[in-house]
Amino acid sequence: MASATRSRPRRTPAAPPAEPRAEELVAALERALAEADADERVGPLIGATRLRLRFELREPELTVNLAAAEDDHNLTWSFADDPGWSPKLLLRMPAEVANRYLQGRESLAIAIARGQVSCKGESRVALLYLPATRLLCEPYRRVVETEFPALAV
Repeated sequence: MASATRSRPRRTPAAPPAEPRAEELVAALERALAEADADERVGPLIGATRLRLRFELREPELTVNLAAAEDDHNLTWSFADDPGWSPKLLLRMPAEVANRYLQGRESLAIAIARGQVSCKGESRVALLYLPATRLLCEPYRRVVETEFPALAV
């Protein structure tokens, strides 16, 4: 008795996503942060945390400083190495991890456990700031989908 064998088509491994370019990240972050600052719900919630946070990204190298504003805005940001204030929490990670996190596709806790993200600061500050940074995900995801599809994951 002959047996029939099926050959399965070979799957081509998916290409890894391209590393985000610094120019695209800065432009997407500028738009998303401006939207978050202007949002009637998100802006005041982030401002209430008295946020002073720095993301140090690599591949490409990029520094993003976020702070609660003290004027007519809720949030201020800078891409300079020295924004004129000291962060209370520092997060270091590859730009690809930050991009996924800001789109809601990466758990920061799991990325820390995997060693992809390092965190420097007091734990009570992290417990206050990290939930607030999740509020940035919706504006960032919206900006990426509409204006920067190359960053979408």
